[in-house]
Amino acid sequence: MIINKFSIFFITEKLHELNLDYVKKTGAILILRNIEKYKDEELKKFNNNCTRRNISLFVPNNIRTLFFLNSSNFYISAYNKKPFKHLKKIKPNIKFLGSAHNIQEIKEKIEQGCDYIVLSRIFETSHKNKKGHLGTLKFNLLTRKFSKKFLALGGINEKRFKLLRMLNISGCVMLKDKKKAGKYLPAFFKNNF
Repeated sequence: MIINKFSIFFITEKLHELNLDYVKKTGAILILRNIEKYKDEELKKFNNNCTRRNISLFVPNNIRTLFFLNSSNFYISAYNKKPFKHLKKIKPNIKFLGSAHNIQEIKEKIEQGCDYIVLSRIFETSHKNKKGHLGTLKFNLLTRKFSKKFLALGGINEKRFKLLRMLNISGCVMLKDKKKAGKYLPAFFKNNF
């Protein structure tokens, strides 16, 4: 996995919801969620398709699948509290990406050995079950307390994308929304970074 000065990650829950040629063109990195609903062979085929296109893919929360796919990219969701540092002894080149929503979860992800931390929600979202957001000031105050690399998630759209320059981040994470992940992203991404 290569994290450039600024990287874009797409979260996907369905193996066929993103056009992998488009993902390659944007240079995005994929985070796969809810893999338990797929058979091993489906996951293997998807991983091979990503590998052929030189797309990095993060495997979530499942060590067996990580080894089955021979991956070195592991995603640890915010609710997952298990220790994973021991994996660095088995796979020295493994990269951990963790998800957090507050200072306590950031500390947990650091304890788990995460190299990068997805911090959310940066901006207000329209999701009916998710209230509140950090905003740019609180986001920066949280991230500057730690020497880890952070990624912003939540409410990122074309209008707010320019605000990401004000953040202490290495990239941003976008959900599967086709409007975000398929139409206007390359244009405003290229114009801003």
